[in-house]
Formats: sequence, C-alpha cells, structure tokens
Amino acid sequence: MHTFPVHSRKNATPETPPRRRWRWWAALALLVLGGIVWAARPDPHMARAKELQNELFGSAGKNLSAEERKARFTEYREQVKHLNADQKWELSAPARERQKAEMERYFALSPKEKIKYLDGLIDRAEKSRKGREQKAAQGGAGRPGGGGLGGGFGGPGGAQKGGAPGGAPGKAPRSPEEIEKRRKEALARTTPEERARADQFRKEMNDRRKQRGLSVRL
Repeated sequence: MHTFPVHSRKNATPETPPRRRWRWWAALALLVLGGIVWAARPDPHMARAKELQNELFGSAGKNLSAEERKARFTEYREQVKHLNADQKWELSAPARERQKAEMERYFALSPKEKIKYLDGLIDRAEKSRKGREQKAAQGGAGRPGGGGLGGGFGGPGGAQKGGAPGGAPGKAPRSPEEIEKRRKEALARTTPEERARADQFRKEMNDRRKQRGLSVRL
C-alpha cells in the first residue's frame, strides 16, 4: 500500500479588491483635505474683530448711539483677547497706515503750523487727563497718567481713532509703563526710518510741552 505525502497548503493572502482599495484612498484624501481646510480656516475671533473695527471706525460708526458704541467696544475688546501678537499687529494695520499718513503730513508743515498742530494734541490730552482725574476724585473708574503723548504718535485720536486694541471708552487707561511697553513692541516691528520719525516727533512734542510749562512724557 502506497502512502502519498500530504503537503500543507499555505494560506494565500487575498488581494485587496480594487473597489476597497479605491475607498481607502478616497477616505485618506478626505482626511488630508479636511486637515488643510481646518488649518486654513479664518480665525473666528479675528474675523469678528475686523467686522467690529469696521463698524466702529468706518463711516457707519458715526450713526451708532452711545449705547451701541459701548456695546461694540466691549465685544471688540473681548475678541481681541483671543488674538496672538501677530494677529493684533495685523488688526492694527489700518491704524498704522493712517498714522503714517498723518506723520507725513506733520513733517510737511511749516514751523508755525507744527506748533499749532502740537498745541491741538496737547490741549486734547490735557483735557482728557483732567477728566480722568476728576472721575478718580469722585470715585469713578478713571485713572490719571495714561494719556500718552497728547494723542499718540498718529495724531489726534491716536490708536483709538485707528482701531488699535485697547482704545475703547469706558476702559481704564493704561499705565505709563504699559504704554511704554507697547510702544517699544510696536517700534520693534518698524523700519529704521519710521523709528527715526517717531523719535523726532516725540522730541518736538516734548519740546513744546516744556515751552508751555507741562511735564515731559517719556
């Protein structure tokens, strides 16, 4: 009687059906596409902050009531809290453009016109300072010492007019230390020419304050 050797059959690995393979690649492509869309999506806080900035400082802002303006400023400050330093810098771009144009106009003035311009800024800053001191004396929320250089580098209104973060009414003014810190952070992002103009403007502003017997702002 003959015996025949029994050979064990190896389990052959079944090939992936083409349809299943196609579905796998489609799912992977959707995941990659979803990740790209998620990474490129606009920041909702940044988008809302820009909307509020346009409402507050655009032409439509003139039609807002005091209550509406206060409510929008409150929401604007809340949205800005969620932004990083680069986003805040981007948000202040319109203000910087206006400030740049204002400085170009200032340095094109005659010496007599410059004095008139600086006096206007100083008068506005002193009026604001006295108002804050009066509120503080009456137990209000005002705090003296945060007036900056008579309206700031950008002329009347400074950052408030341009929409930079933190310029809302009803909010306690920044301390001189906070103002100086933010000024240095902003200057670090500017060109040497812009820094030279800013320094010259501050010098001429302080010279005029001295002539009027007022304290010099650092």
